Amino acid sequence: MEFMESVFSCAWIAATLLFLYLTFQKMGITPWKGLVPGYNLYILCQEFDGNGWRVFMFLIPVYNIILWFRLCRKWAAAFGKSKGWSVGLALLTPIFLGMIALDNKVFYQKNV
Repeated sequence: MEFMESVFSCAWIAATLLFLYLTFQKMGITPWKGLVPGYNLYILCQEFDGNGWRVFMFLIPVYNIILWFRLCRKWAAAFGKSKGWSVGLALLTPIFLGMIALDNKVFYQKNV
């Protein structure tokens, strides 16, 4: 049973990194920045909050959850998605990120 959990975890992480790569490419950001853990969150904070150093606020328990949902709301809005979509993006990141990354009809609008 532990083996299957490890396989699932590795697949979840690999899918997240792949779709972050593709999404960063779609956003006009150098795609490899989506592959570096921590740095990709810094880039997202810089892109959507205007201050990358806000990434350190993710170290505060409970507040980091609120901050993640706010970040996902801005992220979804930048791709023209609804508030419900942002909740899905926050809770099931690789699935909703994959839908954004692989859909050719979805475009990034920087100033939303």
